Amino acid sequence: MAEKFDCHYCRDPLQGKKYVQKDGHHCCLKCFDKFCANTCVECRKPIGADSKEVHYKNRFWHDTCFRCAKCLHPLANETFVAKDNKILCNKCTTREDSPKCKGCFKAIVAGDQNVEYKGTVWHKDCFTCSNCKQVIGTGSFFPKGED
Repeated sequence: MAEKFDCHYCRDPLQGKKYVQKDGHHCCLKCFDKFCANTCVECRKPIGADSKEVHYKNRFWHDTCFRCAKCLHPLANETFVAKDNKILCNKCTTREDSPKCKGCFKAIVAGDQNVEYKGTVWHKDCFTCSNCKQVIGTGSFFPKGED
């Protein structure tokens, strides 16, 4: 005798229909959305069986809702950083966390040429002679006093 192939929740037959298997039970798409779907932390709506889902640390998003908390750039297919319970793109993270140049006070980001001197960081072009203002960069120099 053939086993009945019905939705675990509504008992509608699933033969020839789309269904989802969840926790060992067969479930029609309507019941999946109603009883089993994860809730998006951004829009608070269920993430349906036909939707793409992003999940990180037991939190779930629609792929279209997974965005940088600062600039709202979509992140479903990109690398991201979680900081203070917020999801940030690499660009926004760089602005927040990167060291600041002692000369221009702007962020020093990955790939920037920089100089470290006495515990401070400078863009290569901001590291200049205190007398003539010529760029020292990574060249040699003689420190004058505490400068």
